[in-house]
Amino acid sequence: MRKIIFALLIAMPACGYTFTKAGFYTIDSSGWIAKSTPSGDVFICEACPDMVQVQISYGPQAGGDSPFKSNSDFLNAFSTKEKKERFAKMMMDSSMPSSGFEIKIIRVDEDHIGTLKALRYSASIKMPDGNIGRETTLVAFHKNRLVKFSANFYDNKLNEKSATALDNLHKSIDLL
Repeated sequence: MRKIIFALLIAMPACGYTFTKAGFYTIDSSGWIAKSTPSGDVFICEACPDMVQVQISYGPQAGGDSPFKSNSDFLNAFSTKEKKERFAKMMMDSSMPSSGFEIKIIRVDEDHIGTLKALRYSASIKMPDGNIGRETTLVAFHKNRLVKFSANFYDNKLNEKSATALDNLHKSIDLL
């Protein structure tokens, strides 16, 4: 019995930490502090030299009058660069806590949340105190709701270690 316990204790650090949002997703949160909040799940990178935060959130369930019945409907509604940019601007404007923020949409394209194709936008945010932040958000339609994977960091760029940690977190999400 001692040998089994010893083997388990040795193997523990090699195991990843899985965070589960029951019925929606799992993600390998190794190296991240995971907290559930009323607006979504927040992950703060412990191993990153930069301040990096990710939030995964789901909107309310779409009603019968929703223009989106599937993820394809959602993506098709924003099929042009101009439509993607308008959507990104609307999403960014609605997420700012107060006035005085200057938002510049840097890039719009497509990516994936897990295996689900998603709209991606990146923005630079100049805060009222003059600091610069960056946000990259992926949005898709999953389980009859919008899902967002948003990464935020400061100083307008990430060092290599932080970028790798963020990439690993993003790649580990598994939508259920």
